[in-house]
Amino acid sequence: MWHEHPAFTWAYEAMGRWEPLFGLDRERRALVGRLGGRVLEVGAGNGRNLAHYAPTSKVVAIEPEPHMMRLAQARAGRALLVRGDAEELPFASGSFDTVVACLVLCTIPSPDRALGEICRVLRPGGMLHFLEHIRARGALLTALQDALDPVWSRLCGGCHPNRATLDLFERQGLHIESMRLGRLGLFVRGVAQAVKPTRYAEPSRWATEAVSR
Repeated sequence: MWHEHPAFTWAYEAMGRWEPLFGLDRERRALVGRLGGRVLEVGAGNGRNLAHYAPTSKVVAIEPEPHMMRLAQARAGRALLVRGDAEELPFASGSFDTVVACLVLCTIPSPDRALGEICRVLRPGGMLHFLEHIRARGALLTALQDALDPVWSRLCGGCHPNRATLDLFERQGLHIESMRLGRLGLFVRGVAQAVKPTRYAEPSRWATEAVSR
């Protein structure tokens, strides 16, 4: 089910002006700037990654939140925007060379299912490029994340600051090839390869709503 978060969308867009201060704009460029071929970005949000893709890439960006979609349209460029859900991707198996997940796996209600769908739509040997905030490793920080989670998730569009995303990868058929932890181990950027087929079946047709530009 799709949920609307207009207040969080406004706040997230406003926070974007501070990204250079924290180096997040550089992280976005490093994440997608050299990708080519057929690329799917799941949870494209307000579209801040879209300007950083190489001209050689053929990008499809999927996003369920309508307010985020409207913001992303202004940044879409050559990318095709599709309204849909990462838990039931409306694409055939093996459709993409690369999938990008940027600050999204913390928010998806069923990340196991979403990662299974990512494995399904990747071609054999395809790669997932990810930039995510994750559960910290230190006891003090994890305790703080756990304490904040109930309020944080309500205020921030369903985002869970304490989600152990990296632990989900292996059991969903993704082998981490490389990764780099950010400050305090709260953020990670890396690449994972799909090494086994998912257990999920082909998607139904309900999940798509292409956005014409």
